[in-house]
Amino acid sequence: MTAPFHDQAFIVVGLGRNGTAAAAALVALGARVAVWDDSPQARAAAPLPLHDPAQGLQGFDALVLSPGIPPTHPPP
Repeated sequence: MTAPFHDQAFIVVGLGRNGTAAAAALVALGARVAVWDDSPQARAAAPLPLHDPAQGLQGFDALVLSPGIPPTHPPP
């Protein structure tokens, strides 16, 4: 049986505790995951490919926002 998110592409924005856990769970379920965080230090430590969502979301099936990201960020 195939995992529920097998071979689907996700971008996880926010690499705090929740975003990191979400990214790890998606990888464990077979998803292709890219990540992004405003913090250069968090991006440098990320074990997954980086993708800035401001550059577009083409090729991704879903966007996962960490709950710590306010709904007003980034500004429209």
